[in-house]
Amino acid sequence: MSTEFTDFYKTLGVDKNASQDEIKRTFRKLARDYHPDVNKSPGSEARFKEISAAYEVLSDEKKRSEYDHLYDYWKNGGSFPGQPGYENASGFKFQRGGSFIDLEELFQGLFGEQNGGRGYGTWFSGFPSNGGGSASVFSRSFGQQPAHEVTLNLEEAFSGCKRRFDVISPGGGNKRIEVSIPAGVTDGQTIHLGAKRGDGGTPMEDLHLRIRILPHQRFRVEGKDIHLDLPITPWEAALGATVMVPTLGGTVRVKIPEGCQSGKKLALAGRGLPGSPAGAQYVILNVVVPTPTTEYQKDFYRKMEKEMPFDPRAGLMH
Repeated sequence: MSTEFTDFYKTLGVDKNASQDEIKRTFRKLARDYHPDVNKSPGSEARFKEISAAYEVLSDEKKRSEYDHLYDYWKNGGSFPGQPGYENASGFKFQRGGSFIDLEELFQGLFGEQNGGRGYGTWFSGFPSNGGGSASVFSRSFGQQPAHEVTLNLEEAFSGCKRRFDVISPGGGNKRIEVSIPAGVTDGQTIHLGAKRGDGGTPMEDLHLRIRILPHQRFRVEGKDIHLDLPITPWEAALGATVMVPTLGGTVRVKIPEGCQSGKKLALAGRGLPGSPAGAQYVILNVVVPTPTTEYQKDFYRKMEKEMPFDPRAGLMH
């Protein structure tokens, strides 16, 4: 039995030498385009799963390093005799840098123990219940199980949400369960949901979920804290102002003190992800200078130069 290798770099449309920032930017754009909550076209959910799996590996330096060894092996004409967990793949190894590497260990390290390493190219679980999506969670035994990855957008992490799972029990059969993910979960957090039961009341596994929060087009997340870059005008920075600022809980009024510079950080207590205590939202000011387009506007800047002599580079050369 042969195993088809999945090129995650091709999946995201980036070069193998792409930086982490480039991979993150590319994934963020693709995730916005194909997320099942916003894209209802046929194939969007499958595409979202593919790019999520690719990002899961390539965004993690250790997993990416191990994946690159497999990638190079594949590019150099190597072939996989079977994925780990299949009878004819037992003990398969290949050589890397003078030492032999167990391919099964690499697969399991990349894709988790819950599928015995068999989730290659489909390493995801859980989709929005309001979109009718579900996911298969493969279980080999009862009792303690490794955590299953659940991908949320930031709004879902803030408000809480539900997910449906099709759980394959050790004895066979497909049982659907629905779980509630509480508000305020953080990226990388593992939630223990306890033993669940399927539709027919059949006992299922002791379920653990590991939360993965997608990058947001506006906010950045660090633990329970939210960060937002806020553009302001030079006059708002110089004279102070009260402006409207978006938060996950709605728009709020924020007072900008006079004399602010770009990079100044304002803290909005309790406006991050909910919890005990709740996180904060940090607003980072970014002074944006308007470009003059008429002679009158240019003369205004020249007048400002004369009336307010100022050298921001004073002392830089000393």
